[in-house]
Amino acid sequence: MEAEIIKMLNSVKKKINRSVAAYEVQGEGFYSTESGAERCEYQSTVYGVVSDGKSGKTYFSFKRDGKGYVGYIEGVTEQESTICALIATLLDDNSGEDVKECSLRDAIVEGASDDKLSKIISKYSIPELPCTVLAINVPGGKVDDVLNFMENFKTRDTDLCCNTESFLCAYVRFEYPDEEGEYRSAADFAGLLVQSIAEELGIAVRIGVGGEVGGFSSCFTSYKQATSALRMSAIYGTKSDVSTYKEYALIKVLEEMPRHKLVEFLDILEDSEAKGMLQDPEMISTAEEFLHTSLNVSETSRNLYMHRNTLMYRLDKIERTTGLDIRKFQDAMTFRLIMILHKILG
Repeated sequence: MEAEIIKMLNSVKKKINRSVAAYEVQGEGFYSTESGAERCEYQSTVYGVVSDGKSGKTYFSFKRDGKGYVGYIEGVTEQESTICALIATLLDDNSGEDVKECSLRDAIVEGASDDKLSKIISKYSIPELPCTVLAINVPGGKVDDVLNFMENFKTRDTDLCCNTESFLCAYVRFEYPDEEGEYRSAADFAGLLVQSIAEELGIAVRIGVGGEVGGFSSCFTSYKQATSALRMSAIYGTKSDVSTYKEYALIKVLEEMPRHKLVEFLDILEDSEAKGMLQDPEMISTAEEFLHTSLNVSETSRNLYMHRNTLMYRLDKIERTTGLDIRKFQDAMTFRLIMILHKILG
């Protein structure tokens, strides 16, 4: 396998005249077209193509023989992103997939022409209904197990499942307007799916939930939102197994603002004493857990194995230091904004 990967990377190098490297996601394997190169991993899980300004590299994911890999090249422009998408297509091993799965994956991940979509919708009897896409991040080597489980777990025959990228599956959930049930929302359904996979298979998955779109022809938009929610949850350290795109709408807006404006906002929101407190990991973990539990004192104490009085003391300290009583919704939102700005600004 090692010789095959190196051979393929060298073949790619000849085509694009660029050095390429790749490493195993779950393993020690590292392969490069340059002798003496060192393994340079991305800071979190890679879904599709990711440009990393910090390292100056563009990363891409692919899968061969059931193993997940991440490759990368130098540069972070749109040109490098396009090149990496092409490399991933060349390296990804789709042998053994049936025609239906390939067709669904292409439509969900990249979108398709109107003519091709019409053929897919007609051939596989896909309903003309609004739908939401869930992106399921699965530990290495267990994608097939999760896919088989989801096929049996489906509440309706019209829902669709397929493997989309390395360690990533998609579940397309169609919305029936007259249907009643306990799990009407896509986020609730995702929570049930996470719990069921853990109980039945012993596999811990994470799910990103996209927004509802008008039909299957627009599902690639929902899929991009779902994978974006997964990426954001990894970057911003959310503890939840389910992340929705709407949760990160504010972050997306802030990321697109000029850096100097973000610095100005942060200077307005915090003083020098507050900056010192925000370097205390113990206080930050307490605050983040409190926000995660929707400002529930009892649940936070239980999750942190902390006496209620100790928690109250820390919340009081945060208020004294920052002037924000995060037991109040408005102050909690301001504190959350400060934390987001810190992470965006590095």
